[in-house]
Amino acid sequence: MSPEPLEPLEPLAGVTVVDWTDHTGAYAGRLLADLGADVVRVVPPGGDPAARVGPFVPGADGRPVSTFERFVNLNKRSVALDVAARDGRDVFLRLAGRAQVLLHTAARPTLAALGLGPDELAAANPGLVQVSVRPFGATGPYRDHLADDLVQLAAGGLLSLGGYADTAPIAVAGHQTYLAGSIVAAGAALLGLLGRLHDGRGRAMDVSVQEAIAGALEDAVPTYDLTGRVRRRLGEVPREAGTGTFPCRDGHVAMVAGRLGTAKAWTALVRWMAESGVDGAAELTGPVWEDFRHRQSEPAIARFREVFGAFAATRGKAELYAEAQRRRIALAPVNDVTDLRADAQLAHRGFFVPVDDPVLGATLVYPGRVSLVDGRTTLVHRPAPAPGQHTGEVLAELGVGDEQRTTLVAAGVL
Repeated sequence: MSPEPLEPLEPLAGVTVVDWTDHTGAYAGRLLADLGADVVRVVPPGGDPAARVGPFVPGADGRPVSTFERFVNLNKRSVALDVAARDGRDVFLRLAGRAQVLLHTAARPTLAALGLGPDELAAANPGLVQVSVRPFGATGPYRDHLADDLVQLAAGGLLSLGGYADTAPIAVAGHQTYLAGSIVAAGAALLGLLGRLHDGRGRAMDVSVQEAIAGALEDAVPTYDLTGRVRRRLGEVPREAGTGTFPCRDGHVAMVAGRLGTAKAWTALVRWMAESGVDGAAELTGPVWEDFRHRQSEPAIARFREVFGAFAATRGKAELYAEAQRRRIALAPVNDVTDLRADAQLAHRGFFVPVDDPVLGATLVYPGRVSLVDGRTTLVHRPAPAPGQHTGEVLAELGVGDEQRTTLVAAGVL
């Protein structure tokens, strides 16, 4: 007799999240919404601040629409509310009072001026998990400084490693700091919720985007700590034979095999090439190539590139990837968007989801949730809302009647 099918799970079902962030923290709410939370995004009556971030495409009415905003607001509800107005603040406190998590990007002086500091929020809801996402955190000498993506890349150290040895730094594309800070903020919210389950208390969590970026510098920090050497940007130049990005028959592959990866991977790689009979592979089995210092020399790096280049030129990236995985070598294809859409693993887990978006007047394929529970989900992906689309719905849930709502609209609060 076959076992009863397991019910799909949504880890944050029943959790309400108030997303009062600007563009720098909006992705955190998207991640929590993807886990089943009811994420209520609070935006000013003038529109969503995330909509100012590109790239932009024509919408259904011909006006430009931010694809960034459509992405980070997927699966949320939207309330348009002037939190700076007294009545707006009262509505906001009622909303926060019934939530478990508040995400915000406001500086502490702003919160204090609005009467929404950590203490006031805790008084309104002692169980509220407050997550602050700021460029340099909520405390410290730079707590009130503003920063965009480029400044945060520089302050976190990642900008210095981007680009080539003979050029100025080059920033990575795609607003990486906004996403990185949001990912850490979503993790902080989950930790806060776990603590809340343990003791029933809320807590204030402080996320620094600078710190989040500093944590993405690979071995740059420990290298300096242990050796006093500052890592420099190298572009496509490998740091060691066996490591780097290499051309193959239909594109490129990225590989880490050697001291930067594992010694076993280097041995497996050399054996693989030798078995294939590629010219020069036997040379790499010599005793001198067992010396890490030799493999990190410029002649060794150049010679390895020649040998591996001849080997990879006759093989496609999918073939190289599959065989490298079998041999436990850290090699991966360098994929473009078309490759990702055709990836068998991502297709199998249903990672890409089609969503009908009325604002864009089209069905778009979005990257879906980044995690599954026991391989299961019941989540139905909803398009990002128009600003304020769910204001009436949420106010009704808070017990705000039609007459009070009319008054709030007349006062410009809604």
